[in-house]
Amino acid sequence: MLGYAIVLASGKLERLQAVSNIASIAAASDVPVDVFATMDGLEAFDRDVVAGMDFEMGPVGRAMLEAEHMDMALFSENLARAKELGPISVYACELSMDALGKTLDDYEDVFDDVLGVSGFLGHAEDKQVMFV
Repeated sequence: MLGYAIVLASGKLERLQAVSNIASIAAASDVPVDVFATMDGLEAFDRDVVAGMDFEMGPVGRAMLEAEHMDMALFSENLARAKELGPISVYACELSMDALGKTLDDYEDVFDDVLGVSGFLGHAEDKQVMFV
């Protein structure tokens, strides 16, 4: 295994945060990580969604946002910072973007490229794949 390939399909805040934490810690440990944001996972990066903090979330997500004693970066910020620490790439799903008529300009500035599933699988072939 030469790292992790994470398929992020959920738009739920707790899962977004978990993926960004796992990917950041792996990258900081010099373990290569590829994150493929697709379906609702991609839509959570929409600039309007992030600006309005309009995420699906459960009680833990609400507590994370409301806790003043926790200095926690939002998932998009966390992934952007991780790129300064180690080998991490974040890809947007071409199919999801095409279905919604969007471009990378519609999303937070964290993506390295747009890929289809086959392109992502090429990046993932030597990595441990996780689906969230």
